[in-house]
Amino acid sequence: MTIVPCDYPGSLDHLLQPGLRIVFIGYNPAIFSAEAGHYYARPGNRFWVHLSQSGIAGRPVTPEDDRRLPAEAGIGFTDLCCRPTVRAEHLTAEEIRAGALRLHRELREFQPAIACFSGRGIYQHFARHALGLSPRELAGRPYGEQPERIGATIPWVIPSSSGLASRWHRERLEWLHRLREALEALGLPAPPAPSPLADPAPR
Repeated sequence: MTIVPCDYPGSLDHLLQPGLRIVFIGYNPAIFSAEAGHYYARPGNRFWVHLSQSGIAGRPVTPEDDRRLPAEAGIGFTDLCCRPTVRAEHLTAEEIRAGALRLHRELREFQPAIACFSGRGIYQHFARHALGLSPRELAGRPYGEQPERIGATIPWVIPSSSGLASRWHRERLEWLHRLREALEALGLPAPPAPSPLADPAPR
């Protein structure tokens, strides 16, 4: 795994490497997650529950698994912006612009099969600043696969896992199931679940 240090002290490193099946992209770390040292660590965030239920990781997973998953399951993590905040609205316009350009460089360098943006707003900021798309071109975009490409990387957009977006959580899980199917169609299924330890032979 390549740990890409974040340019903001006390934030989360970006967990990337070449050949990933998927990279999940958030807005920016919550202060709780930055202090815990793990992605999506706040208890009200449904990220790890949904990822476990989707089957994408091949086994149940928790925040403490984030650094294992690039090598184990081809799943990486990064954010649009590095600075931890209570709410994404606290980010400045310049932070968002610079973050989009930095994220574009990361995706071009590591080329995951799919880059999954956890929320429409994240992709709209990214596409405007890094891909040169206009708000009109992005208006009304549905969830799912997007028509743009970042090198060979396919962008997807799904609803946020934040507790503030709870009304979309059921829909988010449905989109994660579709995402798993898309990975399988690309020949990138989840790794097999670890086998339980065999019971000791009777004496």
